[in-house]
Amino acid sequence: MMSSLTSVVKRHPLITFFLLTYVLSWTFEIPLVVLRDGIAGTQGFVLNILAANVPSVLAIMLTVIVFGRGSLRRLLGRLLIWRVNPLWYLVVLGPFVLAGGMIALNTLMGGPAMSLGMPLLGAAVLLALSIFPGSALGEEIGWRGYALPRLQTGRSALSASLILGVIWGLWHLPLYFTGQAGRPLGLFPLFVVLTIAMSVIITWVYNSTGGSLLLVVLLHATFNLPLTILIAPLGSQVTLAFSLYVGLLVVSAIVVVVWAGPKHLSRKHRKQEAEGTADSRSAKPPRVVKPTPA
Repeated sequence: MMSSLTSVVKRHPLITFFLLTYVLSWTFEIPLVVLRDGIAGTQGFVLNILAANVPSVLAIMLTVIVFGRGSLRRLLGRLLIWRVNPLWYLVVLGPFVLAGGMIALNTLMGGPAMSLGMPLLGAAVLLALSIFPGSALGEEIGWRGYALPRLQTGRSALSASLILGVIWGLWHLPLYFTGQAGRPLGLFPLFVVLTIAMSVIITWVYNSTGGSLLLVVLLHATFNLPLTILIAPLGSQVTLAFSLYVGLLVVSAIVVVVWAGPKHLSRKHRKQEAEGTADSRSAKPPRVVKPTPA
């Protein structure tokens, strides 16, 4: 029985991953949708954390079971790729620049007042918690570490990013049925546009740093922070600010595609592909990453 399941996963590693990720995550989120206010704050927080960590936990399990411990070491080793051009760490701070642009445009257009609502130390702690146990680390070993290299095998980096962006966005759908004022269902299509734009930018960073999951996790967290501390507190008045943030992300993603090229979304490195393909064998080893300009 186990060998037949392993055979199925080997033949369809992506379909298996996406299917199980949806089923397991949505299982944790169903109580949030059905019970809504009947879920205590702590219980809701735990369910959210469990759902957010499914992609990475599942990627680790599938890699061990199907591809072996050697593949797991290579996958987790990407979290240790930190010796990259310092300019990439500035790119990680890019969402804060976008947030500043959003605030300025929101003010010019007469939108609701926006404020940080907490000291900088509190924002730093929230950023750290969004990395772990929050969604950044809990998702990115799965989305970018496991899924993206396989999606990039046989297709352009841009196509892989668009596909993954849609799948990633739709995965969040139950959260828009929980009745939260900051997550009205009418904004969900725009949220999917946001995940598509983020997916393109994250792929650019991933491919250009030789597959650094560390940079990807940090970038994911900094993308999320403005949504958490600036946009979500607006409640029912969230539409304008959220639309501006998405618009700035889309413009940034278009600039990245024009600058880096759609095939590899990188000017110096090849796209990171699943092991065993011709391109992945010719790509530079992830631990020997030459500094490259942004």
